[in-house]
Amino acid sequence: MKNLPIILNIILFALVGHLYYLNFKKPQPAGQQTILPPVSTTGGVRIAYVNGDTLDAKYEWLKQQKQAIEQRVRNAESSLAAKEDALKRDAYALQEKYQTGTMTQADAEKQQADIMQRGQRLQEEEERLRKSLADDQKKAFNDLYANVETKLKTLSGQIGYDYILSYSRGGQILLANDSLNITNQVLQLLNAKEEKK
Repeated sequence: MKNLPIILNIILFALVGHLYYLNFKKPQPAGQQTILPPVSTTGGVRIAYVNGDTLDAKYEWLKQQKQAIEQRVRNAESSLAAKEDALKRDAYALQEKYQTGTMTQADAEKQQADIMQRGQRLQEEEERLRKSLADDQKKAFNDLYANVETKLKTLSGQIGYDYILSYSRGGQILLANDSLNITNQVLQLLNAKEEKK
């Protein structure tokens, strides 16, 4: 999730190709907000930007996705830690029994083999969980791309720009004119769509 602003930049740059010339002549249904391009650019190419960091912080759907994945990571870490602690306790108990002479060498070897098998299964479970979480994150990024793209296409009649770029501090765009910032309007439209669900 640390690379989310970079991913958002990629997503919003990809959307540029989908937002060519949007028709203003269609009447807007009552209650729909229109994001109009600044007056100074209405004669030429209409460009605006969305702040990727703000979108990351305030887009409700994205926040829910991140929270769900973070909760799953916490649950997995807790479950694995509990199993690892139980395995360590059993290994220490075996070692103590063997050193105090309360078990035979054959019994100790049998229990040691069992503990080693449990350790191997725990490593395999950790790998499966790690892969599953990586798959979930990849799916969340794909869903994010599809979700933003679908919603911006849906909103295309209201946006009115030829290009919408993504801006984040330290990204590829070094400076952006604040008058071209439509982040809050896009967030309102995106989050309004979420509330209707």
